[in-house]
Amino acid sequence: MANETVRELLAKAMKRREELRLESEALDSLIQTYSGLMHLKTEPESPQLNLLEAQRSRRARSVYVAGLMDEIRKMILTEGRPLTRRDLLKRLEAQGYVIEGGDKSKVLGTNIWRSKLFVHIEGKGYWPKDVAPMR
Repeated sequence: MANETVRELLAKAMKRREELRLESEALDSLIQTYSGLMHLKTEPESPQLNLLEAQRSRRARSVYVAGLMDEIRKMILTEGRPLTRRDLLKRLEAQGYVIEGGDKSKVLGTNIWRSKLFVHIEGKGYWPKDVAPMR
């Protein structure tokens, strides 16, 4: 009887730990998204402020893109296979990431290429350079 109660308590504790882990990951993603949104420009009051805003904007964009690349890496490794720009774009936007541009898929692909963190596997998609391809 006592072992059964201990098993139940252990199972509940492990289930709750997993729920908290998932909630923490979602919160981290939300924080990353909000941090990236800080790059949105506001109308400056003077030319000096415009220069400061541009510097801050560039830095914020860099942080946002770095977070995006981290998330892309997680998505690919979680899936266990290369993912295309289209797949990545859908998943990123579903998580609240904002990709600006007329051709969002192309913008995303350019950022992935510039990061030099991924290799493109023809006909399959992107894979992290530092991870051996799965077979």
